[in-house]
Order: sequence, then structure tokens, then C-alpha cells
Amino acid sequence: MAEGSAVLVIDDNIDDREVYRRMLARAPGANYVVYEAENGDEGIALNAQKRPDCVLLDYSLPGRDGVGVLEEILKLDPSANVIMLTGQGSETIAVEVMKGGARDYLTKDTLSPETLHRCIQSAIMHGDLAAKLEQKQQSLEIFTRAMAHDLKEPLRTIKSFSRLLQASPSLAHDDHDLLGYVLSAADHMEELIVKVSGFSKLEASGDLEAKPVSLSAIVDQVERNLREQISSRGAEIERGPLPQVMGDGTLLVQMLQNIISNAIKYCEDEVPRVRISAQGEGMLCRIAVSDNGPGIARDHRELIFQPFKRLVGRGIEGTGLGLAICRRIAQLHGGAIWCEDADGGGGTTFIMELPLALSEADKAPADAASPRQEEQRADRIGRVAEVLLVEDSPADVQLLKIKLMKREKVTFNLHLASNGLEAMRLLQERATGGHDPLIDLILLDINMPIMDGFEVLEALSRDARLKTIPAFILSTSSDEDDMERARRLGARAYMIKPPTRQQLELALRDVQTLDLQPCGDALILYGEQTRHQANATI
Repeated sequence: MAEGSAVLVIDDNIDDREVYRRMLARAPGANYVVYEAENGDEGIALNAQKRPDCVLLDYSLPGRDGVGVLEEILKLDPSANVIMLTGQGSETIAVEVMKGGARDYLTKDTLSPETLHRCIQSAIMHGDLAAKLEQKQQSLEIFTRAMAHDLKEPLRTIKSFSRLLQASPSLAHDDHDLLGYVLSAADHMEELIVKVSGFSKLEASGDLEAKPVSLSAIVDQVERNLREQISSRGAEIERGPLPQVMGDGTLLVQMLQNIISNAIKYCEDEVPRVRISAQGEGMLCRIAVSDNGPGIARDHRELIFQPFKRLVGRGIEGTGLGLAICRRIAQLHGGAIWCEDADGGGGTTFIMELPLALSEADKAPADAASPRQEEQRADRIGRVAEVLLVEDSPADVQLLKIKLMKREKVTFNLHLASNGLEAMRLLQERATGGHDPLIDLILLDINMPIMDGFEVLEALSRDARLKTIPAFILSTSSDEDDMERARRLGARAYMIKPPTRQQLELALRDVQTLDLQPCGDALILYGEQTRHQANATI
């Protein structure tokens, strides 16, 4: 990637441009082609003409400042990899330029050939990953549109002509039955197309507009939708008090409808009974849907949430996508879903965790803080938090940057480690001295090479210098055993990938050393722990 990379330098200071050119010429193993512009307009024009791999942009330019130039470059070329350079470090400027879409931010007095080279290559790599993710999303959207429209048309033709033939008085009885099989298969195929199309849309979705939603109203709608199934089976639906949650009403109807419909469908030997209850746990609402069906073996409780995995034969209708869709809906809400044995023996309980809707009383204390609380808060605001992401998947790293930091506008200083051993070394180096700030928060994947997330939690608990740093698990697994093991080993929260602003807000509520503060339409995560405070605990 370094071979032949083109770099555009936009800086009004000819001496600084010469310094960058010399540094890039001395970068190990690189062969940079460097273009120069001495003002913003010239740089914008040159960027459009040359399409460089990376842009080094000075923050202080005559006429139009660096942020304005950054905005114009990204307007004309959204995939541009821009690194902002300033004469003096400032967290306010860093927040501003990262919100504006810069890949990175560097101060001129800390530059070296190695640092500049590494930063440029990192920006180019992240740009390539973002482009690949965008291409995959576009391909998925095209596939989804084809599923929703193009594939249904020939199927409708098959069904329409089959029905015409089936209605013909001259059709033999055996042939009538054979056409019945054709129509049944076509109906199943149509249901499969609808489910796959819906699942693909959810997979491509990254944003969710959450609003307060009444769970009671959601269940009312589900019962109306399932009226025929409930009536034909004589099913009994009971419910306890149900609160409001934050979410998308249409998706929540789909999720609960899948769970309740399955509970009725798979209870073959007796009258189906479904019990829906909910209780608040901190900022989460835990919804339980219990049935009196055959139950699900412990070994299969994670398998059933995978696409196209079914535990029954074709005698019972289904596509194998219903529970996979439920899991994706829960994840989009920053929640989780799993199942366990129903109370009292037989049957299954599906448990869904969703964020509770805040009442006005819950919102009030933030505006009614005591003078001492305001003073403590003011003391905390001053240093953007240092967050260590321990993740071996470059795609998941990029998802966090694009979704959480860029689209959902949550700002913090991000550090990366590709496995647990690398993370522990970084943490120990920062804890033993030097001028680098301590890590304020660890986001920890479970499945990694060399040293996995559980092993990192164990290592943190044994190190007096590090065990006070809050660690959040960030995983694709919503297995209850994984969650319990993480809590037992000291994880302060368990988040499901991809990380969302909502999940982060919920996870941070009980962490006193971190403060998430609004800044315009964005949020900034501030770290309270200073090196002096940390050393005092050693």
C-alpha cells in the first residue's frame, strides 16, 4: 500500500511543506508522490484533479480555514482521506476536525518520518475499508430490491397459472393434487423471499430512530395480526404490566410477533399458553415471553438464532429466519435476546432486553444538580477520554469508527490493539509512567488470537494498576453463559456488535470515572482519571 502512494500537502507555509516532503522521502520502505498547494482553493482544485491517496491539511490557512477546506473536499469527494495538521495540540480542535470527517489529527511539533508515514498508511487503509463496506452495503441493497420485486414476479406467474389449471373442470383428480403441491411450494417460496428480503434490509441497516413506544400497544397490535392463528388454536395470551421502551414500533411488533407466533405454532400437544411480562433493571427493560411448548435443548439455544437453522422437519411451516430477524432487531435497539427454560419445568422463555423510556422524573436530576455536583462535573470536563478497542477484525474496527464515532457523533480518542496480549502491553506501558494519558475505557472483543477477552479480564483483575479501568465486552455473542462469565470476571457492561450510541449511554450510567456530555448535536466522552489519581491507587 505504501508503494507509490500520492499525498497532497495543503499548507501556506513553504518551510512546513518542505519539512513534510523531506519526512515522506525518508519514510522507511515508501515511495510517495507529493503534490503541494499553498491555499485552500488551490488545494481543493488539485485534490479534484489528482485524487491523491491522502491529504495533509493545515488547520490555519489564510482566507478559508482548514475545517472549511475539509468540508469542501469531502463534499466533492466523500471518500477522501484527510489528516489535519496544527501548530499546537488542542482537544477542542481535535474534536472539531474529527467530527468534520478527518481521518486523523496530528500536531506539527510531534511529527517524525515514522509517525507521519504510519498515520498516512492508517488513513489510507481505513479509507479502503470504508469503501469496501460501502460497496458491500450497496450490493446488499441491490440484492434486497431484487428479492422484494424481481424474484416475486415469476413466482406470481407460476401461482396464477397453477390456480387457473387447478380450477379447470377437465383436470384429473390426481393432477389437481399435484398442482396443490406446486402451489404450496410457491407459497413457501414467497414467504422465504419476504423473510430473506426483510433480513437483508435489517443487515444493511445501521441507524434506528428510537422513540418512546408502549409495549402494551405493541402486544395489542401483535394480537390483532395473529387473530386467526390464536383463534384456530384456541391459544391463551396473558400479560402483566408492560412499560414504555425506546425503539421502533414496527420492528418491535415484528420481533414479538415472531416469538409469540412460534410459541403457538410449536405447541402441538395441548392448548398453547403464552405469558408476557416485563420488569425494569436499571436503564433496561427485560421482556419475558414464556410458553408451554416442548422446550429447547440447552445445546440448541444459540443455534436457533442463526439464519436458516431449524430444529423441526418440514412438517411445520417456517423459513428458519424468524429468530435471526428477532436477534438483529434486538441488536439494532442496543439490546439482546436469548432463551432459557420456562419457570416450572416445561416450555421456553424468550428474554429480550431493550432500553427503557425515561420518564420526566428520570430526566430531571441532570438539570437539578447541586452546586457541588456541578463543580465536580466541571472538574471532569477537560480531557477527552482515551478508549482502547481490543479487536482483531479490521472490519469491526471500521464499523465502530463509521457508525459510532462518525454517524452517531460520539467523540473520544481511540487506541487499537489486535489481541489481548498487545492490549495488556499498551496498558502497562501507560501505567508505568511517561507523558501518555492513561486509558479510561476498554472495549473488549471475546474471540481473539493469542489472548482472548476473558483472559484479558482475568489479567486486569490481577494488576492493581489496571483493575480500576472499566472494561466493556463488545461481542457478537448474546449467549447467556458468555454474559455471565464476563460479569463474573469483572466486565462493567456487555455490548452487542455493532456498538451504538444508545448501548454506550446505558453502559456508562454506572461508571463514575467517565462522563458523556452533549456538544451541539454530538456527544463527547470525557475521562476523569488523571495520572496523579491513578498513581495514588497503586
